[in-house]
Amino acid sequence: MKKALFISLAAGAALTASAQAQIFPEVEPNDSRATANAVVGLSAPGNGGAFNAISGNSIASTGTGIDSFLITAHPLPLGIYRNRLVISTTGTAGHTGSIRGLSQTAAPPDTLPGIPWDGVVGSATTTDVAMQSSAATTTPARFNQWYGFGKGEQFQYRVTGTASTTADYLVSMETVPVTPVDLGTFEAGLITMNWNGQGHTTDTDMWVYDGNFDAIAGYGSDDSSNALSGAPIATTSLQSFLARNYAPGTYYIAVSNFQLAHNQASPSDDNFRTGTLLDFPNIIANSSTTANLNMAFAIQDSVMATPLAVATTKAAAFDVNWFKFTVVPTPSSMALLGLGGLIAARRRR
Repeated sequence: MKKALFISLAAGAALTASAQAQIFPEVEPNDSRATANAVVGLSAPGNGGAFNAISGNSIASTGTGIDSFLITAHPLPLGIYRNRLVISTTGTAGHTGSIRGLSQTAAPPDTLPGIPWDGVVGSATTTDVAMQSSAATTTPARFNQWYGFGKGEQFQYRVTGTASTTADYLVSMETVPVTPVDLGTFEAGLITMNWNGQGHTTDTDMWVYDGNFDAIAGYGSDDSSNALSGAPIATTSLQSFLARNYAPGTYYIAVSNFQLAHNQASPSDDNFRTGTLLDFPNIIANSSTTANLNMAFAIQDSVMATPLAVATTKAAAFDVNWFKFTVVPTPSSMALLGLGGLIAARRRR
């Protein structure tokens, strides 16, 4: 038995409860998406979920050896969370976990060359793709990782084995909160983010989220193009460039190397528009185990004389780095608001 302290942030009160970590046992057949076991309320120990782990047995990577799960995470207070599923076994190690996704039909090239974006995005197909696969060389070995926002994210997950993995496996969940780096305040209107010419050649991938941690449709970039997106390069690049308009509010930037995936399709001004998509919203993941990557970028609004240089490094496998920025009204808008307030005040007299 384990003692768990459950803290109700919404009510602002704490209470102590005794709970036993529950393990969800796989049930055959679960060899495909269509027959995936629904695991509802999976969480790290102490976070209030119905289950903290999944158990099963797999001795093949095809047919009945496939164990498929449709996972729904237990909700948490709104924020950014790094989540992991770590595979262990008492027998021979050799299982592989994968977060599944869907292939993408590319949007046609942007019809408004340069910085203006025509607003068109691609679409998901129904073809299953392994978006992220665990590796024996990571620390810890054989883990999958994604980021959620406490909204009870869903995703397709698969475990496969080999002829040697005859013992049962256990998939345990881990969760840690993430604090984004605050980049400060920018003026409403056009804001550009550029990974080209920043002292590295990393193949970057990025997306912008709103203040509710919802991915904004079309506000992302994998590869850049001078012709399609107005990137300050001669032709094309494997690095990201995004020029978009922003209303006042709070925004978040997710930055990693290729490939970064969620349920939003690529915009028409991205030079690579066929990346893998995830099935559901409120989750984002990276597919690469490569670590120690320079991902520095620059961000600039329309009134800044020089862009803000942002140093950042991808430290470990599957990591996504997070940034926060605030957009404020332009001075002219503030002046109009002030004038409107003055007129309203006079009318009330």
